[in-house]
Amino acid sequence: MVTVIYLALFLVGTVGNSITAYTLVRKKSLQNLQSTVHYHLASLAFSDLLIFLLCMPIELYNFIWVHHPWAFGGAVCKGYYFLRDACTYATALNIASLSVERYMAICHPFKAKSIMSRSRTKKFISCIWIASFLLAIPMIFTMGQIYGKDRDPDSLICTAIVDTSTLKTVIQVNTFISFVFPMVVISVLNTIIANQLLVMFRQAAQENQVCTIGGQQTMLSMSMEPSRVQALKHGVRVLRAVVIAFVVCWLPYHIRRLMFCYVPSSHWTDFLYNFYHYFYMLTNVLFYVSSAINPILYNLVSANFRQIFLSTLTILCLPWRKKKKRLAFTRKSNSISSNHTFSSQVTRETTY
Repeated sequence: MVTVIYLALFLVGTVGNSITAYTLVRKKSLQNLQSTVHYHLASLAFSDLLIFLLCMPIELYNFIWVHHPWAFGGAVCKGYYFLRDACTYATALNIASLSVERYMAICHPFKAKSIMSRSRTKKFISCIWIASFLLAIPMIFTMGQIYGKDRDPDSLICTAIVDTSTLKTVIQVNTFISFVFPMVVISVLNTIIANQLLVMFRQAAQENQVCTIGGQQTMLSMSMEPSRVQALKHGVRVLRAVVIAFVVCWLPYHIRRLMFCYVPSSHWTDFLYNFYHYFYMLTNVLFYVSSAINPILYNLVSANFRQIFLSTLTILCLPWRKKKKRLAFTRKSNSISSNHTFSSQVTRETTY
């Protein structure tokens, strides 16, 4: 059952994030792409994709299927935890940076145009990735492979090789930077954005207002199109979903890591070991769920990006649709020459 869940998440996560990344690569061919949100989405998709490609296969084999011995050597053990933490930092900080971008774009649109230029956004995202890899360096010295009993090769495990106090420090820093700090940022900024959208929604609900012009009271129409009102409601729901999804998917994961280093060895009974084993799988499933739903969740943030995302899906699905159409035509028209070909213009430019 766990394997099925992991494989389903791997499929959804890799396909969704790959299409998102591919969509952003196509941005050079789009003439009106101006919003910097797309750079943040591309960076987030890349970090999520790395989590699935670099972390999940090793975890599925050596932590779910075969608990011991560790089969990949000391270098892979250190590299696995280094890359996992680096991608975790990158994903969390990218989510926070995306909230900052949305806050500036919605609450301070004029400042955003001058402050958040393309070049500055690229430099900022580059700094996020550099910081993520630097912050993950301690894991190279914290984790390693060790023997269980009597240096039996079958007892090799990949685990912490430092003292408890050092491990606590590493885990605490990781929890603060990759969870507490991003959670505060996205919670505060998304709440401000949601309140701003609610104010706009209330203003839209006031269809007519009395205004004094030249000493005379004049009725001014303040009505807003129904589609715009629905868009405001949708925006509030999406922002709330972003915060809820982050907390639900990431909080258990960090609780489990803190549990590993804070529970004394004398308290690890058979019951606690069994609980930790299943809790480990649950928290990691939620961790991967976060990376799998990010393409869905953050496509809802940008309507313009969503249009291009769907356009990309249409293009990628087109060969299969054309193949089915050609097959149906061949069955209906046996009299047509076999070397007859079809051509059609199917790509529609999406404007921003």
